[in-house]
Parts: sequence; C-alpha cells; structure tokens
Amino acid sequence: MEKIIMKKSVQCFWAMFLSILVILSITACSSSNTERNRKAIIIGESGTFSTFDPLGAIEGQGFLHYYKMVYETLVDYEDGKPVPVLAESWEKDGETWTFHLRKNVKFTDSEPFNAEAVKTNFEGLQTHMMDSISYYGAISRMTEIEVVDEYTVRFHYSQPYYAVLEELSAAVFGILSPKLFENGATPYGTVTATAGTGPYKIEAGNYTERVSYQFSRNAEYWGESHGPDNFTVKLIEDEDARMLALQNKEIDLLYGSAQLTYDMYETLTAQEGIETTQSQAVYATRNLLLNTSGNLLEDARVRKAIQHGTHKEQIVSTVLHGMERQADTLFPKTLPFCDVEQTVYPYDPELAVKLLEEAGWNEIGEDGIRVKDGKRLTLEAICMSEHALDQQILMAFKGQMAQIGIEVNVLAYETNTWFELGYSGEFDISVNDTYGFPQDPQVFIAAMLDYALDYTAQQGLDKKAEIDEKIGAMLTTADESVIQDAYTYILTTLQEAAINVPISGMREIAAFNSDKIESIVFANDPSTCYINKIVLK
Repeated sequence: MEKIIMKKSVQCFWAMFLSILVILSITACSSSNTERNRKAIIIGESGTFSTFDPLGAIEGQGFLHYYKMVYETLVDYEDGKPVPVLAESWEKDGETWTFHLRKNVKFTDSEPFNAEAVKTNFEGLQTHMMDSISYYGAISRMTEIEVVDEYTVRFHYSQPYYAVLEELSAAVFGILSPKLFENGATPYGTVTATAGTGPYKIEAGNYTERVSYQFSRNAEYWGESHGPDNFTVKLIEDEDARMLALQNKEIDLLYGSAQLTYDMYETLTAQEGIETTQSQAVYATRNLLLNTSGNLLEDARVRKAIQHGTHKEQIVSTVLHGMERQADTLFPKTLPFCDVEQTVYPYDPELAVKLLEEAGWNEIGEDGIRVKDGKRLTLEAICMSEHALDQQILMAFKGQMAQIGIEVNVLAYETNTWFELGYSGEFDISVNDTYGFPQDPQVFIAAMLDYALDYTAQQGLDKKAEIDEKIGAMLTTADESVIQDAYTYILTTLQEAAINVPISGMREIAAFNSDKIESIVFANDPSTCYINKIVLK
C-alpha cells in the first residue's frame, strides 16, 4: 500500500514538474515572441530624402523626425530648458564651453563615441561651412575644439554668444561616426547611408529613392526606446492618396501639417479606426514674406495694402478650421525679448484700396486687376509643392487680393527649387513660416543676416544695414539689455516696413491607425516626432 501511495506521489510530482516546465516554456516563448515580433509601422510622407547627411535638415532635403532618430546631438530641449543627450553635463567659463560626454556609447558601425569623435565632427562642419549654416554662431564663432580627455571636449569662442546650447540641439549638429571622415573625407552633402548613435539606423539597401526608406532599431542603443522595431517612410506625393492610404490601413501615421491639411484632419477625425491629435504648443508663426527687392513690392504702400487686404480671420476659420489662433506679429509676445509694441494691420479693404491708389494704381482692368503705366499689378506667390496646406492658404489669399485689385499667381515648386528661388530672390511672395527653437526666435532672426528668403527679401529696405548691425550686436553679447534693444529695433522696423504678413500661430497635427498605435508624442519642437516614443498596441 505504501508503495502504491509513494508511486502515485512520484507520478504527481513529475506531472506537476512537467506542467511547470510547460508554463515556463510558454511564458518564455511568449515573452520572446513579444520582444521579437514588435510591430513595424509605415509613415506616409509627401517629400523625399536626397541625402541622409544631417545638413540635409537645413537644406530641406530630409525630415527632422528621422535625423533626430539616427543622429543625436550633445543636448536637446524639453519644456524650454536644455537636457543632456550625448553630453551628460556642461559648464561655461567666459567664452569657453566644456562638455562632459556620455560613456559606453557606440555608433552603429561599432566605432566608439568620445571626445575625438566630437572634435572630428565639428572640424568637419567648420571645413564645410557654407551659407546655409554660417548663421549658426555655435560653429562659425568657434575658434578651437579642445580634447581635454577621452570624454571631455571644450569649445572656445571668439566672442560671447548666448545661444550656444540652443543651436547645438539642432539636427544639423547630429554626430556622425568618425569613420566617415577617414582619409580627409568630409561626408557632409554626400552621405547616403551612415552611422549615428540614435535609437534607429538606416543602411545601404534599405531604401529606394523617391519610393520608401526603412529604418531599423539600433540594438546597441544606450538609452530607452519604446517605439517599433522598424519603421518605413513611404513617399506619397498626392494628398488625397495619402489620406486614402491611412484610411485603408496601408500606412499607419501621417505626421505634421506638411502631410495633412485641416480638411484631411477633419475627415480623418470622423473615421473609425483612426485617431487624430494636435500639439498644445504653438511652435511657429505662419506668415507670408513680401520681397522688397526689385519688384512691385518695393513700394511700402503696396505692401501695407496687402496687409490690410488680408482677411486673416477668414483664413483661420476656413482653411485652418479655427484650430489655430490668428497672428498679428511675427512672434508672439510670450517669447524671450518679443514683448515689444508693434504696428498692427487690421483687415480694412477700403484702406487697402486707398493705399494702392496713393501708389498710383488707379486704373482698373476689365477683370478687376489694377494697372499702372500699362503694367498689371500681378504678383507671384511661391510655396513648396509638398505642403498642401501652404497651397490652400495661398489660394485663399489669392481670392482676397483679387477683391482689392491685385492678381496673385500661386506657384508650387519642389523643395530644392523653392530654396533656390529664395536664395536668388526670384519671388514676390513666399510662404515663410518661422523656424528654429520654440523657446527663442534667435535662429530665425540670425538667418536674416545672410541666408536665403529673409535676407534677399529685405534687400530693398532702406534700413537693411541698420537691421544687420542690430542682429550682429545681438549675436555677440551676453548683455540682455543689448539683446533686448536689438530685438526691439528689428521687430518694430520689420513690422513697420510691412515685410511679413503673419497669419496664425502654428500647432502641429497628426493622424494615426488606432488599431496599431496607442499614442504619439509631440517633441519640444512639435515639428519633430519622436518615433522611439510612439506607444504601440
């Protein structure tokens, strides 16, 4: 009897033991499968990459979402304050900045990240200094890059420069593997597939130009990453096709007003299985830039007529579906140094007509367009073809201008062509949203000194030399009273010259497949999507 009982006990033990093994095995497999089968997502884009070089971010040849996922900067910004990334800490002593670097970080080509890698990158930037980055004082005013030890680097500057940390957070300062600089090579402008330290990587063969680009997780990433194992960027140029692709679940995410109009946003909001969201922060100002150099807009009365003839409230309520706030100045007063009293141009079409008549545009053709000395008051307004919302704004603006006798031809160009026209000044009006850092307009103002649209558009102003002088003063001092004086002069002078037509404070929007994505995160600069922080279902 005892033997029988003992035998049964042994049998029960082994049965229990085997059951536990099965459970543990299932659990392990489940866990393994979860880790191994993390979902991929597909992101729709209207534009395309022509380079994976971080400088492409400044040239408009790529997208900040993806650069920030591949290349990391020394610092970043959250809630208006600098936070560590590849630099764990830093201190300033006079005109010298010392950065203490993160240890045990590798590039995706297995090269170590250290002070020498930082030095190599910034020396490369200095040798590649061109107009498109010359206004970044964080690099142009740097006189020496000193390697203190393996994980400490020191930047020496020739003059005080208050915006060092802000600028070093820009995607253009993403750190590349030093291997790309071997044998005197400077990869900027030529990189097609490269190595960074970010949560994702892109490799040769993982992209088909103007079709799709596949990014995969960096398995050796030093930080936390909660996004998909990989994501594909799919080029869909047509806005209706992009929306249909999301509706049909062929793609999972449309991010930003470059991909979405508010018409699309409203349609998708009502779509089952799709969730829409909008950033709370206003990060830029939508505005139209009037070129004062060598065209019909040299006359300030014509520019002011355009200001008074623009029905901003109508554009906000229709094109923008009331989801943004009307803007009357280039920057909101909440930004540093921008609480300045400025001229405001209310909607007043009668005053607009009066100003045009004072400027000599008295004759009206059969089609309602004003004529002077046999020449029609016809202006060309340009935008990027990839930005459907910009085209909608310009079309609404075109209708409003026709009511006061101004003909506007809307011309949409590919990004590179739009930039070229900006450099050359071959435009009358251009969509020109402010850019830079949401916490400080310094970069946008600095670019007025020698870069593209704003620089060329201001050449017809009598006070351009004084504006440039004030920008220079602002960039070479730590004295806040001098900086404030410069801002006050620059902002009031430009506003009085009626060179910018502010439309609205920009908020970023997104729509995603709610069957696959739980939530997305708007970055400190909402124009950037942190893909590694996307929460999947």
